[in-house]
Amino acid sequence: MNFASFPYLAFLFLVIVSYYLTPKRGRHYVLLLASYFFYAIFGFGFALLMLLTSAFTFVTSAYCYKADSPVSRKFFFWLGLLLDLLIFVLFKYVHIIPMDIMNWPGWSAQKLLIPIGISFYTFKTVGYCIDVYKRKYAPASSFLTYALSVSFFPQLIAGPIEKSKVISEQLNAFPSFNWQCIIDGSKLILWGLFKKLVIADSIAQIINPMYGHIQMANGLDFVVLCFSFMYQIYTDFSGYSDIAIGSALCFGVSLPANFNKPFFSRNYRELWNRWHTTFSRWLKEYIFDPLGGVVKNNKLRTVFNLWMVFIVVGIWHGATLNYMIYAQLAFLFMLLDIITKDFRRGLFSAMHINRNGWVQGVINYIAVMSMFSFLVVFFRPVSFKDSVYMLQHVWSPHFKYLDGIKLVYIFFFIGLFEVLQVLQKTADGHCFQRICLFHWRALVYLFIFFSIILFSSRSEVAFQYFQF
Repeated sequence: MNFASFPYLAFLFLVIVSYYLTPKRGRHYVLLLASYFFYAIFGFGFALLMLLTSAFTFVTSAYCYKADSPVSRKFFFWLGLLLDLLIFVLFKYVHIIPMDIMNWPGWSAQKLLIPIGISFYTFKTVGYCIDVYKRKYAPASSFLTYALSVSFFPQLIAGPIEKSKVISEQLNAFPSFNWQCIIDGSKLILWGLFKKLVIADSIAQIINPMYGHIQMANGLDFVVLCFSFMYQIYTDFSGYSDIAIGSALCFGVSLPANFNKPFFSRNYRELWNRWHTTFSRWLKEYIFDPLGGVVKNNKLRTVFNLWMVFIVVGIWHGATLNYMIYAQLAFLFMLLDIITKDFRRGLFSAMHINRNGWVQGVINYIAVMSMFSFLVVFFRPVSFKDSVYMLQHVWSPHFKYLDGIKLVYIFFFIGLFEVLQVLQKTADGHCFQRICLFHWRALVYLFIFFSIILFSSRSEVAFQYFQF
């Protein structure tokens, strides 16, 4: 069920009505059934797998917490964690094995489907096992509550990533029906639908054919392709996140923002802190910090810890050469940004360039977007061969696929989005925040609403991050 579709909005409306009409003691059951129904639409087996994962992480974490001896605690912790990761690796990566496993007749690893959203709910279950083992909090007292926190449908497929405990605490408070939450959630859903259907899918209409037949493009086509894909994936993923956050808010659940205007970043490191922020926080808490984090008087160890984080980033996106190269280049750019920080400050100071001025802002934008665009060369293409082809032919100062109409079309939607994004005050906000006058706000509402209606009639384009 696509978030950016009428069936989802109808489903959401029915669940909201059912949830608030149900007595408090039955609301968890309504949401749990709705969440598993939502996930089972993508595959009944996927829902069973998530239930199995939830069950054994719940049980092993409970025994881990109650265990008297350190040996027993470690046993139940590693049992739950390894089983969790084993299922994740089996279904996400075993399909790359080009041979039948154990020569079972009529069966191959290639036939295993990757459960949609498995990466995201695995983040929650892994974090839960670790937090309970470290006794940051007690395990969930009810399997119903825990299973709901894992499967909560607004953020099940692609985040935002939030701890099970945080979601459980909010749902256990049984928030009363609140019109303001419904209104604020609806605004976010509207803004997310606009970003996805009007901006991201419009750009995709032009650039997706190029990725499907990379030889049809050349030179400047690839420059525009990489630049415009950044806006496509940003509006696509942040649009999904806004719909997810808005949907959760309708149930009185606050989810963290996933993006904070990343293209307004002053440097590459800030870009990563603003992009997919819940994933970055998860990596810091469960990978970077346990490895030692920033180690005083040992820069080499700090660099190693950071490098391991980016290895995980590459593997998480997919077990392909392209994603490995993408992650290592991202690490090198991060390292370069850290190393040259003082040099850049001194250079701009010597040139009397105001750090907060427009000149500095333009330079920052060009530098950040150039590095991010280069990463796209390996992130988006279908194969490593296509990435190599792009690098070989990007130097030609000519267009082959894109004509004047296509270029105007792409940059019109990019410009439209940037103008509307300026009106967004906060990371978890929308384009209506800075408009104070009623008639101007009404005009923007009407423009966005009818734009969504108009562009929703096109063929459906899947959310980019559903593949992860």
